[in-house]
Amino acid sequence: MTSFSSSKTHCTSNDCKSVGILKCEGCSHIFCRKHVNEHRDLLNHQLDEIVLDYDALHQTIIEEENKEKNYDNLLKQIDKWEQESIMKIQQTANEARQQIEILFTSQKETISKELYNLAEELRNARIDDDFVETDLHKWTTMLEKLQHNVNNFSPLITISEDSTKLLVAKLFVSSTRQQDLENYEQFGISFGNVCIAENGYLAYHSGPRRENAFVCGMKEYSSGKYSIRFVMNKKDPEYIMSFNIISKSISILNKKFHIVKSSYGWYTDDGICCYDVDMPSYKLRHDMDGETTFEIELLIDCDNRKISYFN
Repeated sequence: MTSFSSSKTHCTSNDCKSVGILKCEGCSHIFCRKHVNEHRDLLNHQLDEIVLDYDALHQTIIEEENKEKNYDNLLKQIDKWEQESIMKIQQTANEARQQIEILFTSQKETISKELYNLAEELRNARIDDDFVETDLHKWTTMLEKLQHNVNNFSPLITISEDSTKLLVAKLFVSSTRQQDLENYEQFGISFGNVCIAENGYLAYHSGPRRENAFVCGMKEYSSGKYSIRFVMNKKDPEYIMSFNIISKSISILNKKFHIVKSSYGWYTDDGICCYDVDMPSYKLRHDMDGETTFEIELLIDCDNRKISYFN
């Protein structure tokens, strides 16, 4: 007589006493017929959620690309800069050519006039037979001078570049997206009646209208190039705001802090803050005075010790 013994594995679903018929290779759980279908439906639902998340992200990327037209617009900006730069160079070159032509013509006319006058003197002296040694010496000297001017006609004109005047500004390409969101600049330290909100991304004046107040970012910049974008708003066009950089060693909380003597930057009345710095080549812009809202991109070039901005 033969006896058989068998062990059956139960379904691993909660409170299920049925026999398991299928093992899921993903979670290693064993399910009965009923819960196999439920488990599969759950997996399909989770897959649908992932697909929906993907579609949402993909749509966001498409909308962002359509909104900014980023790539094409950037290339168009470069093309425009290139064409305008070429036109500026060509215009400057043509003006220089015209100046050379004017100078050459003027020098030719001057030499021709002097040569004609000398010829007249010599002709009259021969006709009148009225000259002595001093006249001969004078005419010889005049002739030598004219000969020298003719031989050195071109060298009298020189061409040089004016290093103080920038003909074509160098393009600066930056990307704030190269930094993670947590690396964006935020407001941290303030002096006066200033409220900082929205995790440091918003600061506003909360005191009397004409009371000075300052707020600083939290980050330090010592090497490399950086682009910081921010929006400035003021209720009255007469009020003056500024955006500046200061040394790490200077604190706005110090009683001796003075924005004019301690920082470098710009005022919203188009003035500049550059105490004790000679800037002969700086051209004053007129793009902020009288406005109340400014979208500023501050460019910091630590390696070349240079700051600039776009409005």
